[in-house]
Amino acid sequence: MYKDIVARTEFPNPAFERKHWKHLNGTWMFAFDDENKYECLDIEKIVYPLEIQVPFCYQSALSGIGTDKTCENIWYSRSFDLNQDELSGSVILKFGAVDYSAKVWINGSYVGRHDGGYTPFSFEISHLALVGENRITVKAEDSYSKEYPRGKQMWDKDPDLCWYTNSSGIWQSVWLEFTGNNYITKAHITPDVDKNQAHFEILSHKHSNSTIKVLLSKSGEYIGQATVSPVDGKSVVSYTFEECSARAVFDLYWSPQFPVLIDVELILTQDGVEQDRVYTYFGMRKIHKEGDKLYLNNQFLYQRLVLDQGYWPDSLMTPPSDESIRKDVQLAKDMGFNGARKHQKIEDPRYYYWADKLGLLVWGELPSVYDFTYNSRYRLMTEMCGFIERDYNHPCIINWVPFNESWGVHQVADNKQQQDFVRAMYYLIKANDATRTVSSNDGWEQIEASDICGIHDYDITAENVNERYKDVYKVLGSSVNCRPVYARGVQYNGIPILLTEIGGIKLKDDNGWGYNQAAQNSEELLKQLSQIIEAIRNNKDIQGYCYTQLTDVMQETNGLLSPGREPKIPIQRLHKIFGQ
Repeated sequence: MYKDIVARTEFPNPAFERKHWKHLNGTWMFAFDDENKYECLDIEKIVYPLEIQVPFCYQSALSGIGTDKTCENIWYSRSFDLNQDELSGSVILKFGAVDYSAKVWINGSYVGRHDGGYTPFSFEISHLALVGENRITVKAEDSYSKEYPRGKQMWDKDPDLCWYTNSSGIWQSVWLEFTGNNYITKAHITPDVDKNQAHFEILSHKHSNSTIKVLLSKSGEYIGQATVSPVDGKSVVSYTFEECSARAVFDLYWSPQFPVLIDVELILTQDGVEQDRVYTYFGMRKIHKEGDKLYLNNQFLYQRLVLDQGYWPDSLMTPPSDESIRKDVQLAKDMGFNGARKHQKIEDPRYYYWADKLGLLVWGELPSVYDFTYNSRYRLMTEMCGFIERDYNHPCIINWVPFNESWGVHQVADNKQQQDFVRAMYYLIKANDATRTVSSNDGWEQIEASDICGIHDYDITAENVNERYKDVYKVLGSSVNCRPVYARGVQYNGIPILLTEIGGIKLKDDNGWGYNQAAQNSEELLKQLSQIIEAIRNNKDIQGYCYTQLTDVMQETNGLLSPGREPKIPIQRLHKIFGQ
């Protein structure tokens, strides 16, 4: 049914785009290596009995395989053609994400390895590529280990409660990019709303006698430019919007109401010859806290978030199409939310692109491990750094969440080492990104190294809100859902308070489960939603909420939408509840 359907042919990462590229999605040869013996053989003689549709994992229907078979070692291979022009400079092979480890060969020669199931990686393969036919081979290694950042992927074979089917191997796009011999490797853009400036940090592969020109535009209209020469491969330059009037500068600010994006063209020349041209963008956006309030572009921000798992019935963690991503972002906005908490998943880069473009705030949440070991700590830190590096430029991302409900740090309430690790993750994030807030252990058992106090309370009705939270500060010194809001010896220190998981109400006729008593019908669900959200909005000590959740996922049927994105309640009626 799915054979030979080439999906996801759009450019995979609009935040770092080149015009000369070639996707490698589509039909690949595929093999299960149950005994893990193929790597000891001549890899060019591996027999591939199956075909798979990349970038879909083999557990998904859209892969063309769709099995729940457990296999920790799997192999992919396909051929691709290159012409002389494409080989005239550098050829860069890129992977969006492979869960968990990937080893790569080109034309039988080993290229390299990457560990990390949610972050991208690349290899320059110019020295191995040939004019005409080439062959790429990939071995992916995955397991049910709880030491891996796995998020909502169940560590047993069968999905259970709020954990879902595994996604092993390649689950994001694979592609080639073509540049000159010298090329740009990274571009981080930091907006400074208070100074009307944008700061550029650009890394390049080589640096002798080269220059980088930075061209800025908005909606196709030229704004200005800057020029810089790399020093040891690093270029740092700032641009000030000083020639704009005060009103014009304000019109450049990014927000959910006005998602203004500034396009950037980076042109690298060496000895006067163009070597590389990269297209990216950013938003003039500031997020910060003052006391117990949050501010977006120095204006008070009340966050109306929806929890979004990012799963689809036929493709699991991989969005089936670019349109499906755009639709999810638009549905969240149409329902009245101004943001989404992307739960336990580093999402496809195009999700953040559409959130940038359509105007949706996003909480970037690190997928959890479920054991506390040296390996799990190392992997979490590595994955977090890769998350920030890839998605730093997206204005939609306003908050990072390294831990959720003490997952992976199950004794954090009393264990000093685990508390220190949560603190270490907070400061690691701040050292890599000083522009965003952090909710360090969202839910409960929180520590003082956090910018947000996020409380999860599913035992919540309008009456509970009015009774339990009439004295919010009393709650902070006690427990919610039998879990202490703060770890032992830690006290609330005046930061913004949000109810970052509430609701989760299912309809009685939906199979699966939700939190607490099911609503008898859509009218009762609508009434409960309206009363709960109104009660929260009327509490001036609470600065926002996150409703669980956007869609049903597998056995968890507490979504506002079905797995196929059909609304259980008319969208317009939901907007009246969440859109104010």
